[in-house]
Amino acid sequence: MVLLASRSCTLPRPFRSSSRFTRLSCHHIVRSSASSNQVSTPTRRNAVATAAGALLLLTGSRAHAFLGIGEPSKEDVYKADTAKIVDEVRKAIALDKSDPGKEEAMENVRQGTNNWVAKYRRAGVTGRPSYGNTYTALNALAGHFNSFGTTAPLPKKRLERINKELDDATKMLGRGR
Repeated sequence: MVLLASRSCTLPRPFRSSSRFTRLSCHHIVRSSASSNQVSTPTRRNAVATAAGALLLLTGSRAHAFLGIGEPSKEDVYKADTAKIVDEVRKAIALDKSDPGKEEAMENVRQGTNNWVAKYRRAGVTGRPSYGNTYTALNALAGHFNSFGTTAPLPKKRLERINKELDDATKMLGRGR
């Protein structure tokens, strides 16, 4: 049973001096201990806690990532993304000119290059040797694509330079640099 308190209600001692709380004290809800159906007033804190709990239940395994628990570090993500783009580039440039999947592979490399550069250009990793080597190789490849298209073979000197940069980038990734 819920009773509405009248003007005779009082606040705890620390709040009596504040006019803000005395105005609110005249109409607050009092619980009756004799009632089994006790009703509590919803508070903002309870609403937020309920919403957060529902969000965690609905998201399931993503809840850990939402809270930052168990989420891979930025370092691990950078290493994985860089190793992935290096492998894609190596596989694509190793394909023969007559291979039917070469154009598609080169287009995938172009998209992957754009995504990698866009993600890490301003991410605070630009001073790393692995970033510099990978960026140099990807830039040389992108310049070749822009000038000659994705189906044109790489000149021997450019191919050697790209492979050297990719090798150096792989070494630096292995060292954590």
